[in-house]
Amino acid sequence: MTASIPPKAMKYLKHLPKIATWIRTNKQISGGEMVLFRTLFPEPYRMLKDASYEKISEVITPYQDDPQYGEYVRVALSPQGEQWLRYALDLIKRS
Repeated sequence: MTASIPPKAMKYLKHLPKIATWIRTNKQISGGEMVLFRTLFPEPYRMLKDASYEKISEVITPYQDDPQYGEYVRVALSPQGEQWLRYALDLIKRS
């Protein structure tokens, strides 16, 4: 399944391994880390600044059983993942 993932979905999926780690550890992003994220990773920062949890979940949900990304998708769609992503998206929008 991974080989046939369209670019629209891949732009979110490729960042999920790191995001899933932050969700699992309940990593709270500081203001300084947000500045660093914006500087080092401008493409995902811009993408997330314009995204909503609903949009992200709609795009990644079909890949819950994907052998490469499924585990990370399930973490992002979990209650803990939703709470963390909403927090992070709000922080990004305010930065």
